Amino acid sequence: MNLETRDDFLWLMSDEAAPVLKQVQGAFAERVNVVRIAKSLRKLTTPTRGALVMEQAQLRKKAGQKFTRASRMFFTRRGLEQASGQRLAEYKASRFQSLKSVADVCCGIGGDLLSLARRDHSDDSKTEVARTIGVEIDELTSLFARKNLEAYSLGQDLADVRQIDFAEFDLSNLDGIHVDPDRRVQERTVHGSRFLPSLPDVFQRLPSSCTAAIKVAPATPLASYFPPNVQREWLGDDRECKQQILWVGPETDKPGHRTATHIGKQGEVSQISVLESESRPEVTVGKQILRYLYEPHAIVLAAQLNNLIGDRYGLKRFSADVVYLTGDEVVEDPLLTQFEVLAVLPLNLRKTQVFLNRLEVGEIEVKKRGIDDVTASQFKRLKLDGKQRATVLLTRLGRSRIAVIAKRRGNPLVNPDAPSDLLIVDETDI
Repeated sequence: MNLETRDDFLWLMSDEAAPVLKQVQGAFAERVNVVRIAKSLRKLTTPTRGALVMEQAQLRKKAGQKFTRASRMFFTRRGLEQASGQRLAEYKASRFQSLKSVADVCCGIGGDLLSLARRDHSDDSKTEVARTIGVEIDELTSLFARKNLEAYSLGQDLADVRQIDFAEFDLSNLDGIHVDPDRRVQERTVHGSRFLPSLPDVFQRLPSSCTAAIKVAPATPLASYFPPNVQREWLGDDRECKQQILWVGPETDKPGHRTATHIGKQGEVSQISVLESESRPEVTVGKQILRYLYEPHAIVLAAQLNNLIGDRYGLKRFSADVVYLTGDEVVEDPLLTQFEVLAVLPLNLRKTQVFLNRLEVGEIEVKKRGIDDVTASQFKRLKLDGKQRATVLLTRLGRSRIAVIAKRRGNPLVNPDAPSDLLIVDETDI
């Protein structure tokens, strides 16, 4: 921590600063002008402390998307950006349910630490209190993590934070460990040998009896130094791929598997998994787009399991190098986004605009696969006057470039029937 601002950060976490923070958070919630807020702070504290309060209030507002008690927590910008959201953190923590002593290494502001510390300890057969230790080398971040434990009423009997380097932290008495290495030591990287701590160092130090979850970039590739039977799991919620987890040790759920896991808003889990050594199914490539078009979730694509999920539901691809799938049956799976096809048109701005106007569409969502950004930007600028909303998927059918006009599941149109003279579903017609 910068010695010149150390006292100011300590003040920010004090009882004296709490009412000032609360006042500024309230002002932001009421959308008071930022200049007015800054002027009011000048009467309450120093310019440096006022700036810290402003920043913290803004970060707390943003953090509300990740944490239920964000209004009482402390964040750094980088710490908030890198922290696991509560849904994903709770899913990972559930895998440590039976373990007594767990550490969260490179815990940051405590996104995963909080969920690990709150894992269920109600088993009457346990004779010792399960404990979680956060390990963080940065002084300010470690102080913030400790304050965040307090925000969730997690006392030192359940969890604490130690400011220490991973290389000096004793792992020998741990049952489980979660590690979130720094992937921006010099510049952003997906290669585990350049993380801090590096993945080879982490694997080398892990006790054989310890279950570990190592958070890496979604694009981090399988490397020769990975332990045998490592499970690679891609986690996501909503429509995003958030992280890849490397699971090793006795509590690994599916050793040697490649897994895509979606966590729903109520914590419900949807998953697809395959052994790394198992051959992937080949999905039929047809020449038609059928009634429904499906886009595999980003975690399915990151795990390279799009053919597997297509095979699960009997879906086809309509272009060998495009990931979209198509079929005549409704498939309800969070791992697939469903679109009902209204028309398949040549990639032509005028024809697309005519068709959308006949459907009384005024707002479009443009998605693309296998089409350049310049073309996509032209479609985003289409002038439309209706009140309905549709999706335009720019892609390829065989060798032809096409625009698929569709509606998302649950998004009804007043005029849902595509004019038959514009409906084209076969590559030979384009």
